[in-house]
Amino acid sequence: MPPTASTPQSRTQPLRLALLLYPGCMPTGLFAAADMARAANLRAQASVVDICWAGVDLLPVPTWQGPALAPAVALQHAGADVVLVPGLWLSSPDQLQGPLQQLAPVIQALRALPRRTQVWSYCAGVVLAAASGRLRGQGATATWWLRAALEQQFAPVDWRFDEPLVVGPTATTAAGANGYLPLMLHALAARLTPQALTDLQELLMLPRPRTAHPAFAGHDLMTLTDADLRRAMLWVQRSPASDLRLPALAQALGLSPRTLARRVQAHTGLSAALWMRRIKLRQASEALCDTPLPLKRIAEDLGFASEAGLHRAFRQATGQTPLAYRMAHGAR
Repeated sequence: MPPTASTPQSRTQPLRLALLLYPGCMPTGLFAAADMARAANLRAQASVVDICWAGVDLLPVPTWQGPALAPAVALQHAGADVVLVPGLWLSSPDQLQGPLQQLAPVIQALRALPRRTQVWSYCAGVVLAAASGRLRGQGATATWWLRAALEQQFAPVDWRFDEPLVVGPTATTAAGANGYLPLMLHALAARLTPQALTDLQELLMLPRPRTAHPAFAGHDLMTLTDADLRRAMLWVQRSPASDLRLPALAQALGLSPRTLARRVQAHTGLSAALWMRRIKLRQASEALCDTPLPLKRIAEDLGFASEAGLHRAFRQATGQTPLAYRMAHGAR
């Protein structure tokens, strides 16, 4: 069906997205983002995202264990709405200083961007965004195993490692090597119809490698096509578990509690209260799998009233104690 005045792509100018190449970057996510942008344009039959490949200058850029790629434009001349910063290879948090010194020109180029230019980054690429000062005073996330190093080195950033995607006023960050997926999905959700977005997800998006417990199926930002429920999920993720109330969430979204409850039920098959609780429990499950933090700390970080309360709710939802879940699903 051709776009109408009510479809997202007819209300939005094309997003000019600069894919940033820098020495040692891992370009897989950039290629995937370019493929998603191309598919979105084809599905919408309109220009939804304009892609350009950018570098600090126009010299060929050696990528991590891959070919040298030639930028089409220097970053300062790209005229980008958004710059996507890919990840780089790090095998331990102790390796941060070397790349920060070697990539000083890249960091300076990011710092020099106009304030209106959005910077998106994911996985270890968030390190460059943080070093440039673009994350100062904002919420951000990154790959989980850099948590201690980033909290120590970039204290002015409001780190939220229990959230897979954090959207700030001038920067958006995502965790994990596949963080380009939620970044692109978040952008395309505002520019495609729900059906077009669903088509893109079914054709292009890859499932998370680790198999999640069935209790948490469908409680992932990448599976939601309803824009209000995506906003709701982000609100729930960053709110303390003990403070979650349907009226407060409805007010934050500008909806009536009854309307929101109906939307949640229609899209998830769950009551709003249970849906919110499952979102927080999924965050707890990811902390159990991705970090060595004790359950007491996880309960505090996510705002549960007590460690015992989290233990009880987790076992009720999954049939497993948090320790058993960590042993069964955690990274080894």
